[in-house]
Amino acid sequence: MLISVISMYSASAQKYTDQYIKDASKVAESWLSDINEKQYENAFQLLSSEAKLIYKQETWVSLINELMLEFGALENRKVTGKIFQSEIEGMENGFYVFIDYRSSYTNTIDHNCKPVIP
Repeated sequence: MLISVISMYSASAQKYTDQYIKDASKVAESWLSDINEKQYENAFQLLSSEAKLIYKQETWVSLINELMLEFGALENRKVTGKIFQSEIEGMENGFYVFIDYRSSYTNTIDHNCKPVIP
């Protein structure tokens, strides 16, 4: 009986983990799309409240615009990994998804980015 309960809990947890990863992937793709389409104000709105406390929108938009001018146009981007974690050192427990990308821009060589989606 105990094995059945553990198996059901494990299957249920995996289902929710997969859904968190799927939802976070959609948000990350939307955010990256906004960046690549120079919709920086929209991208700013998807930042965490903690990031918004650090920068005013105008400052962040200016900084990301300069950065993207330096990177150049997106040539390609590929997801290389996705993981879910509920604990991160220095952060409160929660639902965190890490998505690794391999990206290529016209002015960079082998650029990787790892957005954290809380």
